[in-house]
Amino acid sequence: MKQLENWIGRLTIWIGCTILILMVLQIVIDVAMRSLLGAGFPATSELVSKYYMVAVSFLPIAYAEIRRRHVEATIFTDKLPPRAKLLVTLMGFILSLLVYAVLCWGTLVEAIANTSKGSYVESGVDMFYTWPSYWVLPVSFGLMVLVLLLRVITSTVELVTNRIQDHGHDPDMMNVTLAQVEE
Repeated sequence: MKQLENWIGRLTIWIGCTILILMVLQIVIDVAMRSLLGAGFPATSELVSKYYMVAVSFLPIAYAEIRRRHVEATIFTDKLPPRAKLLVTLMGFILSLLVYAVLCWGTLVEAIANTSKGSYVESGVDMFYTWPSYWVLPVSFGLMVLVLLLRVITSTVELVTNRIQDHGHDPDMMNVTLAQVEE
C-alpha cells in the first residue's frame, strides 16, 4: 500500500512540475512576444485559467494527504490514548473519503456532460475547447479517494490487530509552542 501511495505522490509531483514549467514558459513567451512583436501568444489567458491553474490547484490534493499536509485540528485529540486517537483519525478518514467520493462523482458527471457537448470559450475569433480541463477534477478527487481508501484500510488493520502506530499529524513540522513564540 505504501508503494501505491509513493507512486501517486511521484506521479502528481511530476505532472504538477511539468504543468508549472509549461505555464511559466508560456507566460514568458507571451510577455516577450507582446514586448517584441506587439501581439501575445494566442490563448494564453484561456490556457492559464482553464487548464494550468485548474491542474496546479487540484492535482496536489492527494500528494498533500500523502505527506499529511492537510489541516488537522488536534487540540482535542493530542491527550487521547493511542487507540482512541486512531479511532478518531479513522472516522476523519472515512468522512473525508465520503466527501471526496461525492466530489469525484459530481465532477465526473460534469466532465462527461461537458465532453459530450464539446464545451468551449470564444477566444478572439477562435473557439478554445475547455472540455478536457473538466477531467482534471475527477482525476484529482479520484486519486484522493484512493489515498483515503488506503488510509482507511491501514487504520482499520491497525485497530483490529491492535498494532497501533503513532503517525503524527505532520512529521516534518517544527513544534513551536506559544511560549516559545513569546520569548
